[in-house]
Amino acid sequence: MGTKYLNQTLSAKVRAQALLEELSLEEKMAQVNCIFPFGEGYQDYKSIEKSTPFGIGQVSTLEMRRIQTLEDAARWQKKVQTIIVENSPHNIPAIFHMEGLCGAFIQDAASFPSGIGRGSGWDPKLEEQIGEIVSRQEAACGITHVLAPVLDISRDSRMGRQGETYGEDPALASALGAAYTRGIQKNETAGRKTESVAKHFLAFHNSQGGIHGTHSSTTERELREIYAKPFQAAVRESHLRGIMPCYCSIDGELVHSSKKLLSRLLREEMGFDGICVSDYGGVGNVHHVQHVGESEADAGLMCMEAGLDMELPSAAGYNERLQQMFQNGEADINILDALVLRVLEAKFRMGLYDNPYALQKDALKAAFYREKDWKVSYRSAQESMVLLKNNGALPMKRSVKRIALIGPHADSPRKLFGGYTHLCMMESTYAAANSIAGVNGVQQVDASKIQTVPGTNIQSDETEVLNAILRRQKPDCKSLLEELKVRMPDTEIIYAYGYPIAGADQSGFAEALQAVEAADAVILTLGGKHGTCSMASKCVFGPGNAVEGRKGHD
Repeated sequence: MGTKYLNQTLSAKVRAQALLEELSLEEKMAQVNCIFPFGEGYQDYKSIEKSTPFGIGQVSTLEMRRIQTLEDAARWQKKVQTIIVENSPHNIPAIFHMEGLCGAFIQDAASFPSGIGRGSGWDPKLEEQIGEIVSRQEAACGITHVLAPVLDISRDSRMGRQGETYGEDPALASALGAAYTRGIQKNETAGRKTESVAKHFLAFHNSQGGIHGTHSSTTERELREIYAKPFQAAVRESHLRGIMPCYCSIDGELVHSSKKLLSRLLREEMGFDGICVSDYGGVGNVHHVQHVGESEADAGLMCMEAGLDMELPSAAGYNERLQQMFQNGEADINILDALVLRVLEAKFRMGLYDNPYALQKDALKAAFYREKDWKVSYRSAQESMVLLKNNGALPMKRSVKRIALIGPHADSPRKLFGGYTHLCMMESTYAAANSIAGVNGVQQVDASKIQTVPGTNIQSDETEVLNAILRRQKPDCKSLLEELKVRMPDTEIIYAYGYPIAGADQSGFAEALQAVEAADAVILTLGGKHGTCSMASKCVFGPGNAVEGRKGHD
């Protein structure tokens, strides 16, 4: 057995090629796959060990959202990575991936506004700073694939994921997305470099009827001039290293299995040279939802041939049957080798082989905590605000002695956190219906026993168990009502709940109108809940009507 791949003075590509030549078929298949320690089973280390007999390519860290301290999150990564390295005959570490649009799903991590809010800031330099923070905090915990930025162009508000985009303009999304990519990829933390995985390639939000993951009726010109533009900018200006395809089909081409889109357009024309990872469940969708391929393995082979390097979050098409096809010559082993080479090169490029573990103790704290992180978060929140019209009411005059503050958002700090924040993702573990994209739709609790927004089937988020999440994650975060009392101590703030986030409940109207009549000025907080699963204001659930992950996400 050679050791050329251990030579740190050689390039990532040379080391990857040397290692590839030594791998067995089982090891190669492991490198294009992922494990998803989900639910309470994320600490089932025996199950993790059993599912990685030859190592693994990636590990999902979604369930870091449940871990209540930074130190425990870092210990979890080190424990899982140790199992994988020791199981791998060549001690190949896994890439750990995590969402990164609004900050890490890690206790004490900085949180940021949703994409649509940050788009209102028109501030590429600030986006780059946010990317640096997210990258550093995730890398400190051993995470080197940041699933961001979201470069989708949103022009149909019926699509429930509008909030994660920068908006409708491709030039703006290009500038902000390229900056965010630079921020993610410029840092080196503990000898590791994170890489950005931009999503969702391509024209995801131009789906028919605003339906999640259906056909995208996009012309060739629109595809290139509008929807591909932000991805091209991230590739050319910031050397984007990761791509995640969308669930849609375009002109009859299923994006996850399209050689035209993932190889000819993305790699040959646009110059992308990184790795392409599936969206959660995307390979399985090719066969089970889009009905292509005689089997999951056939669909998996199509995705490999198209240039899809890794399947997330667990094996569907990249399965044992496909391994047999390579073993007996039904499938060309060169197809698999090309994917594995890119995966290994990425791991060497990230510094993973030499520094695979999360930092611990003082080194972890030193890398993770920075006072400036909170200042950047605050500035981003300020810049995300939009003043549509000022009729002279602002700035508020000192003569205003009574303010009527109306609406549920005003007395709930939790409603300030959008769908991709750590807090919102932790809330979703208590959702009656799990509708996270790519995760099988499940009834997590008995929907008949949970509290709903009056007159709707939207799950209420006004419960003590959810408030406890806020107190643990963001103990110093104040509501608008609390903040106004601090900043305006000489002004009487008259609060009234008024109305819920949806529905036709008017029971609070009388109290709200009474508050308005007694006030010199009125502040109304309006709008729904930008959340996840059945606590989002657009999701539907109930007996026989659970929202399936591949079909809906707010």
